[in-house]
Amino acid sequence: MDGAAERPLVGLFGAFDTGELGEVALRRVMEREIKGRRPDIDLIALAPFGNERPIPGDEGRPARPLRPPAAGDQPGLDALVITGDVLGDDTLWAARYPVPLGDIADRGIGALVLTGARGGRDLAASTTWFAVGSAGGDVDVTGLEGKDVWARDPATQERLGGTAVQSGDPLLLSARVFASETLRRRAELLRLCGAIPAGRRLVVETPSGLQPALASGLVEAMTAALRTDPKLSVVVFTLDPTREPAIGSVLTVPGLIVERVHRLPAWVGLDDIAAAMSGSEAALATSPAAANLAASLGVPVLAVDAGLGHRFDPVIPLLGGDIASALQRLLAGKEPASIDTAMQTLDGAFAELAERLPHASRAPRPASAPDEVTSALAILQQRLVDERSALQSELSRVQSELDHLRASPEHRLVRPIREGYRRWQRRRT
Repeated sequence: MDGAAERPLVGLFGAFDTGELGEVALRRVMEREIKGRRPDIDLIALAPFGNERPIPGDEGRPARPLRPPAAGDQPGLDALVITGDVLGDDTLWAARYPVPLGDIADRGIGALVLTGARGGRDLAASTTWFAVGSAGGDVDVTGLEGKDVWARDPATQERLGGTAVQSGDPLLLSARVFASETLRRRAELLRLCGAIPAGRRLVVETPSGLQPALASGLVEAMTAALRTDPKLSVVVFTLDPTREPAIGSVLTVPGLIVERVHRLPAWVGLDDIAAAMSGSEAALATSPAAANLAASLGVPVLAVDAGLGHRFDPVIPLLGGDIASALQRLLAGKEPASIDTAMQTLDGAFAELAERLPHASRAPRPASAPDEVTSALAILQQRLVDERSALQSELSRVQSELDHLRASPEHRLVRPIREGYRRWQRRRT
């Protein structure tokens, strides 16, 4: 008899198919922590669209889609874990992707995240909301009363009242999913293609909807830091590379020091951003995901409020005023955030979550042969992702060299002489 038929099937639901690299990191941490404590379960990742809408950020491992209840093919789960900034109705979910409201409503996503049910039926025998937060707006959360809910931040816990306990943000454990050798190789690749400098660097996150006032504050802080330390460079990145940047979201530093500002290409993945962060002097984060990722890697970090101030962990210093002065103090002190207590809380929460998950399947599944076609496609997709990254890095390196050559004083001096010589040759012929 196939023992896998008796293994509990646990679903992990989140917004893993939006293209946001913070959600990619969350999925990695959740899978590692749950599977590390419960190797006896089968864990599958679920998302509203999953492999129906492949994105570069899925790393060749797209989540399984939740098709409309009427379509059949529903997963027979023994337990379901809902995680991330998911507490929102169908309208908020539709705006997050973005897709027509009917595409989300047909799949019952809002009802699932707020009640654990779709089409009037529970999706799993037991459902746990672990490290969840608000997706935005004022949403009715009365359906979570009496449920097993763990909040990822104090604001969500207060919003839910006595129905939730505190777990913390799993991204504070992100360092556990990155091997030091992987980060070193990624950093070397990024240096070769000119995406990050070889010396000291400051990493700055810019969201897709950066407000002009906040952008000017970040530019002022970057300019002051570059003028204070002639050997410092800045690396600008975003955790949402699939979205088109809004007007004013691109940070522009005036003057000669613009050559010391590097922007990570849009094709980079989570490992590349972690490699750029690792070993940096400090980080300016405008999202909780970036702040917690930097803190987990031991990088001194400041959180800049871009409208998500309620979502930052209390251990991350949150700025609301003079960014430049605070950054100067951070660079001088180089003190990373103390996350030991938060990590202990998360470890305890994960241990309790693992114990609550079922130890045997309530409805044994029939043994099935592995889907060789799906496995082969996943391997091929991962290889294509790797080849594309290598090709794009080489193109970026060549383009970076050309840009530096064009900006060099030698090029500016030689260019008029070369053009004059070509004009003289044309007149002769």
